Amino acid sequence: MDQEEKMNWEKLLRHLEGDKDGGQADEELNQEELEMLLLAEETNMSLNRTDPEMKFPVQAGWEELEARYKEKSRKENLTIGRGRRNWFMAAAAVLACVIGSVWWLSIRPEDPSKNASAPTIAGVKLTLENGKTVALDQKEAPVLKSAGAALNGGTLVYKKEKALPKENEGPVSMNILEVPYGKQTKVELGDGTAIWVNSGSKLTYPSHFSASKRELTLEGEAFFEVSHNAQRPFVVHVKGLNVQVLGTAFNINSFGPAVQTALVRGKVGLKAGSRSVILAPGELGLYGGPNGMLQKTEADLKTYTAWKDGEVYFNNNSLAEIASRLEREYDLHFDFQDESLKSLHFTIDMSKNEGDIQKILNNIRLSTNQVNFLIKGNRITVQRR
Repeated sequence: MDQEEKMNWEKLLRHLEGDKDGGQADEELNQEELEMLLLAEETNMSLNRTDPEMKFPVQAGWEELEARYKEKSRKENLTIGRGRRNWFMAAAAVLACVIGSVWWLSIRPEDPSKNASAPTIAGVKLTLENGKTVALDQKEAPVLKSAGAALNGGTLVYKKEKALPKENEGPVSMNILEVPYGKQTKVELGDGTAIWVNSGSKLTYPSHFSASKRELTLEGEAFFEVSHNAQRPFVVHVKGLNVQVLGTAFNINSFGPAVQTALVRGKVGLKAGSRSVILAPGELGLYGGPNGMLQKTEADLKTYTAWKDGEVYFNNNSLAEIASRLEREYDLHFDFQDESLKSLHFTIDMSKNEGDIQKILNNIRLSTNQVNFLIKGNRITVQRR
């Protein structure tokens, strides 16, 4: 069977028109049809960002697309054996002819050399121990050097400890790292600990730790890989909770009503007042809520660590939860025209390298007939279809 026989254009048209004929858009799409539909959906979303009234020319445009695609397939003799990449690029070229060069450029793929997991530091601020606030920028290299730090790409790196500080050393002054929405950064401290700081978060820490204890304070979310040192416990203070470790990897998220501590490896002790729990790898510690509870449960760790690895991952999360995280990590604002849409649940697993916010929202939209997104700048209106 050749490629054009695998494309059911009438079915694709019904999907793109949004089920106006009573349930026909529920028909299952094969992979080739789904990717062709995704191209058109991305075009719609790109146009809406510029002008909400602009839309893909559904009937006339789709009929012309079908004709041009079949003609191009015949001329190039595209077959399944030549690979799905070939037919997909041909489809993209045909769609570009139909919708015009300006529309196509608005959804062109990003440079594949971009590494989505690399921290994006523009707008990140660091208040030094002396009270001076600087941007994380190579132009501030002399100031950072005077504070014992340097920038390595998107990572703030502190000079490695050569010896422990003296036990009777005076109070340690603090640095304050502030990461705005839509940005991330990484810090490598002098003791060898690495910290990934997520969007909308603040980390308060010393340039060097004391001889007996390593302490810092977190507001928001961060992933920690703590350098092992049994004689110097590492403590993270967050919303009345003390997270104590010796050497381990874990994520802390304090954006919601409960502080969530997800342990990847090692051992973590959580303490709040007289209450305490010990986490093993694969467990999630919860603290807060209306009753100030402190408890633990098993967890899907990827839910809590995907952001650090440059991935977009939700496992049957509500649209309200998804929107809340996307707001921080993409610097967006969601408006729900129908509050009941917040309770819809979705599963998403994709690399940030594979798509921007348009593609994430398209994956949600194409998985249900209930929701649509209108994008204008950094504001996204969530509508019922």
